[in-house]
Amino acid sequence: RTPSSPSPRSLPPSMPCSGSSLVRRIGLVALALLGVPLSAHAQKMSLPAESQVPLLLKVLTYDRQFEVRAAPEVVVGIVYVAGDPDSQAAAEEVGQTFYKFAGKTVKKLPLKYVMVEYRSAAEVEKLLKDKGIKVLYVTPGNSKNLGELVKIAQANGLTSATGVPDYVKKGIAIGV
Repeated sequence: RTPSSPSPRSLPPSMPCSGSSLVRRIGLVALALLGVPLSAHAQKMSLPAESQVPLLLKVLTYDRQFEVRAAPEVVVGIVYVAGDPDSQAAAEEVGQTFYKFAGKTVKKLPLKYVMVEYRSAAEVEKLLKDKGIKVLYVTPGNSKNLGELVKIAQANGLTSATGVPDYVKKGIAIGV
């Protein structure tokens, strides 16, 4: 040890001395250098659907105009990308959770859900109108379609929601 180097006890808490921490940091740097997209992890849902759905339904009750916009029933459209396994798995998980809420209401309005496969913005918009969708739930895997989905939701007065934190930064109204 040289006189100018700090003793291990004088290191600030933000500089851990453990080897495992160093290995993790080196691993992350190596992944970044290899070109492995770390942002793919950011597109995962932050909570399981069983936790998200009740929270989302509770948040909807705080919107004073929701009853007027959603009447005669609350229809949630779960938007997924068919070729994306994460998107399909998330849509299935969210759909199964909504299925458990069959017979429930939001602000005295009956609750339903429909699966919406994203093929094009025009098809999604047509389905929204045909099925009476009032809430658009966006699953992981929709990052390429996100701009269009946000525009569709805003143009049609829909509430948009997601379990992907990055999507909220890009315009989705509710993040759970």
